[in-house]
Amino acid sequence: MTGWKAPLAMAGARWAWTRVRRRYAPAPEPVPAYRRNLELLAWGAAGAVLGVGASALSEHRRSGLMSGKVVLITGGSRGLGLQLAREFGSCGASVVVCARGRQDLDRAVAELTGRGVDAHGVACDVTDPESVESLLDEAVERFGRLDAVVNSAGNMRVGPQETMSDEHFVQAMDVMFWGPFHLSRAAVDRLREHRGSIVNITSVGAYLSVPHLLPYSVAKHAWAALSEGMATETAGTGVRVTTVVPGLMRTGSPRGAVFTGDPEREYAWFALLAGMPLLSVSAEHAARRIVRATARRRGFLVISPAARVGLAVHGLAPGLTQEVMRLVGRLLPDAPRQVEERLGAEAARSRVGRLVGAAAVLNERAGRRMNQRSRAGEERAG
Repeated sequence: MTGWKAPLAMAGARWAWTRVRRRYAPAPEPVPAYRRNLELLAWGAAGAVLGVGASALSEHRRSGLMSGKVVLITGGSRGLGLQLAREFGSCGASVVVCARGRQDLDRAVAELTGRGVDAHGVACDVTDPESVESLLDEAVERFGRLDAVVNSAGNMRVGPQETMSDEHFVQAMDVMFWGPFHLSRAAVDRLREHRGSIVNITSVGAYLSVPHLLPYSVAKHAWAALSEGMATETAGTGVRVTTVVPGLMRTGSPRGAVFTGDPEREYAWFALLAGMPLLSVSAEHAARRIVRATARRRGFLVISPAARVGLAVHGLAPGLTQEVMRLVGRLLPDAPRQVEERLGAEAARSRVGRLVGAAAVLNERAGRRMNQRSRAGEERAG
């Protein structure tokens, strides 16, 4: 047999022999049930050991992420600022937290120290350039160096723009533009020695102006421009500037915000959105992302998927985005004839506020974890 017929015949013979062998081969002995159970247990134990090992390795790597570093965090007594102090501390850093209120600051430092974090608190008004210089000097004097400055302090006022005075815009700019401006400019020389970082917690509102948050959005927009501009201006100095765009976060911030116009209704929509799981992220998740971005010296970080989508749509179709925001604005409460102003913690005690609290339970729990109290003043950015 020659040509193409020989290989074909050999293949046919092998196939026939395989069929015969399978048909007349003795059946394998059944595996006892106890052996199957032992094998399953062994595989399960091996998987558990591998999982625990991987988790321990990840935790070990995370705990040394910022080892030996010193991080200064503004607005560190509550909200995202406090969670950032916890996260930086758990990654091995010493932290300096600053805030206006001494009582909240002492409470935060005590909690951080109880967690094993080497923490130091400084009462400081970031809108005062002299206080900013003293803050930096005290941080370096206390720990001997400075590796990162995190601008996290902010304030939030919610309501129709007709209810906002010029002073409200001035206050927002003082805290969320001039504060980071003075601190960042003063910190550059101190950070240069150790190739440090400036981290600016801006907002999706810096790029997509949200109705009823006009002073906040204006100040955040200026802050984002400052952050991105400083990132280019510090090239070659060894200092890295990271711009963070968190989006909505569950930090309990509605209780510390100020609501104007119809406070109960303004509180209702804001608290519901801030606590929705699909639109918002937890402060713990945001803090972990920010710390990793700081350690890896990233230049830009968008945290939540909703914020990423919002930025992408606005970049591709700004006109459409503005029309959508106009429509959203029409759905929000109108400015009443008699304008009222109320802290979120007070609005939360109303009948509407209690119903909202039951629906936005995740944000309520976050507020208790984030040291949110019932006073106005500094509020965490986001």
